[in-house]
Amino acid sequence: MRLVRPGKMLPMLLVVLTGFFCGCNRSEDEIKVYRLVKPSGESEPIEKDAIASTNAPVKSTLERVPTQTGDVPVPTNWEPRPLSEMRQASFLAKGENGAVADISFVKLGPAAGNLLDNVNRWLGQLGQPPVTPEKLTGMIQKLPTSRGEVDVVDLNGKAEDGDASKDGRIIGAIASDEGTSFFKMRGNAALVGAEKENFLRWITALRTGAGNESTAKPQLVAPTSDKQHIKWEVPPDWSPGPASAMRYASFAAANDKVDISVVTFPGDGGDDLGNINRWRQQLGLPPADPKTSNIVPLKTNETTFSTIDITGGNARTVAAWTRKDGRAWFFKLTGPSNGVEKEKPNFVKFVQSVRF
Repeated sequence: MRLVRPGKMLPMLLVVLTGFFCGCNRSEDEIKVYRLVKPSGESEPIEKDAIASTNAPVKSTLERVPTQTGDVPVPTNWEPRPLSEMRQASFLAKGENGAVADISFVKLGPAAGNLLDNVNRWLGQLGQPPVTPEKLTGMIQKLPTSRGEVDVVDLNGKAEDGDASKDGRIIGAIASDEGTSFFKMRGNAALVGAEKENFLRWITALRTGAGNESTAKPQLVAPTSDKQHIKWEVPPDWSPGPASAMRYASFAAANDKVDISVVTFPGDGGDDLGNINRWRQQLGLPPADPKTSNIVPLKTNETTFSTIDITGGNARTVAAWTRKDGRAWFFKLTGPSNGVEKEKPNFVKFVQSVRF
């Protein structure tokens, strides 16, 4: 065995002890911060809600338009939200009693899924079964813009996690030109309904390339005399309402507190129970029992309308509808309960005067 003499160990011991005590003299509060930087090639997670599944790579179809909505006015209750990898525009509309609706605009490539796939995906988000291509035809509403028509659907269903203040209705719009544009508003059913007109105006303004409020308003198609499919007699106390992209005609009564609308769709316009439940949801009511939906027939000289009278809180809706020559026609009287009660006789006469 080789022995180390004590005289030679002393310098080594001094070096070790010196290092030890120097380390102990450092402040215990001294902290070094290291920042991890994400490689430039990585991106935020893709929002799965944007499109239906497709075999095409999502990143290859992504087209960022970060300032596309900058000059388009939005309502004051639309709160801007942070953009993401998928969203070129993002807002949160706020209503009463905590009601909210999420609004987004996403632009992808042409391989982003067809209309039926996306509509069925949205229906699935609302807990509803998928529809067939034939039924989808009757659900689509056309929104005219300067860059062509946009397909719009208005869907109702169950609120995710049972929170009706944040979910229960989706209005989705898809335009297929120079890629695929998705416009979507999802949230509280009543708030989505209240913001629908603003949402459609916003879509039209984006596709018009509007730079100020005067040009940002949508090019809405109002019915003209040479395009009228039906005739009627309007009560003298009703005044013409503003034109709308989704309405065939619009009127106001009771100092504009009561709204009367006429809407038409190709096909059957959806099943009766589904439409009734949508109107009930707009009034904050649960779905109707199929056995007690309270549909009442209203006969006229040419056809028979189905009618229903729904009251929810201080709001009320009276609706009448019929299907004629491959189209569905919906007439609605909506407003405060007392105003609707006063105008209901006029509304019934108005529906009875309809001539196809």
